[in-house]
Amino acid sequence: MHTLSSVARAIVAVTSCKGGVGKSTVSLELAFRLSARGHRVGLFDADVHGPSLPAQLDATVGAGGVQLADDGFTVHPLRYDDVALMSFGWFSRLWGRLPRDDDVTLRGAAIGSLAAALLHTTAWGDLDFLIVDSPPGTGDIPQLLATRVPLHGAVVVTTPSHLATPDVLRGVRMLQRCNVPILAVVENLSGFRCDGCGKMHFPFGTARSDDLLAAIGAVGGRGDPIPLFKLPIAPDVGVGSRSAHRSPAALQSGAAADLSAALEDLAAQLEASCAVRGAPELLPQRFGFHELPHWPTEMDVAKLGLMR
Repeated sequence: MHTLSSVARAIVAVTSCKGGVGKSTVSLELAFRLSARGHRVGLFDADVHGPSLPAQLDATVGAGGVQLADDGFTVHPLRYDDVALMSFGWFSRLWGRLPRDDDVTLRGAAIGSLAAALLHTTAWGDLDFLIVDSPPGTGDIPQLLATRVPLHGAVVVTTPSHLATPDVLRGVRMLQRCNVPILAVVENLSGFRCDGCGKMHFPFGTARSDDLLAAIGAVGGRGDPIPLFKLPIAPDVGVGSRSAHRSPAALQSGAAADLSAALEDLAAQLEASCAVRGAPELLPQRFGFHELPHWPTEMDVAKLGLMR
């Protein structure tokens, strides 16, 4: 089984210390746009407490849940439009729960190890890119991803809101303490194109992300400029769902076209920046939450105090 060792080019985290900034949408779009460019791509939703990926795709994608391989430990990813997918949102069905049951609610200090273990034991197959949608904050999961996963770098997502900048900067400091390069900054919901006059309007101003870039440079001491991508609001396109992108005509005019062009530029930038380095060197793994030769059963997890 090919697990994380088969990622040929880059493992990239999409991260933000602030919740609700559109990080999961950016992760999804990057994965499918890199795939459309001919790359083999995987997408890992690392949020144990609030997984987004199942809600972003057709309900039929995860209807059967995830399946264990014959070795009892490796997990088969789901696939959609040639992209390999894994999320804890599908994980409850591995323990025999019905699709409409409540999600498994997990807790405890070992949750980060559980997320890292799922990432490392998923049978990704041969990949060029693995996009990791990191949960918000600087808790156990983001820190373990930054220290136990050989990240090529991170895409940092923010919004023009003054409330987002301090939180995002805290996340950047954590990444840079872990020597994770910042590959790009994405300002989501940066502005909108007026239907009447056709002009772009920026209700939150345009200087906020420039201030963030300056702060990131000061924190990390980088000599190279970090590219900034501004994603406009496109109310006529449900960018959180791949179903909106089945009709190319929906992305060819107005705000939708602006959004699509910015996302394509971001994918191209990521493609170029990740071509500089070769395959990631895997780190030794000590998951620590169990010593079982298989994925823990629901009873195993409950005994470890990880489940409410």
